[in-house]
Amino acid sequence: MVLTAEDIMNPLPSVRPENLSAASATKIMATDHKGFVLVGSQNSVVGIVTEWDLISKIMAEKRDPETVTLKEIMSSHINSVEENTPTRKVTVIMSRNGIRRILVGKDGKYTGVITSRDILRIFEDYVENVENVAGKYGIL
Repeated sequence: MVLTAEDIMNPLPSVRPENLSAASATKIMATDHKGFVLVGSQNSVVGIVTEWDLISKIMAEKRDPETVTLKEIMSSHINSVEENTPTRKVTVIMSRNGIRRILVGKDGKYTGVITSRDILRIFEDYVENVENVAGKYGIL
């Protein structure tokens, strides 16, 4: 059985407006325990702001997070895969692009998100299964 993006994705989090302040976004990220917020409207995602954007584009530049909007610091290039994409391909895309989250879609609409934590979780399950099989045959 091949796991697909749909099998491991999390539901798409709420999308935040472009004019939301970075300070407000950090509070949402902390409350939701997520290292990112999606930017746009409920019908469309136009960008993503990550914890790295907050560090490199606000803190490092000594900008005021109360006055900086998400639109000013968001990345508008959004990496995505279709729901039926095999997880192996998802991991290759994430690894080659140096990204820790990728949106999942179907029929042109985003339906979920996969993070590096999700990849680590399935890897942990995979290793456990391999160890169990190897143990049955005395390989370990």
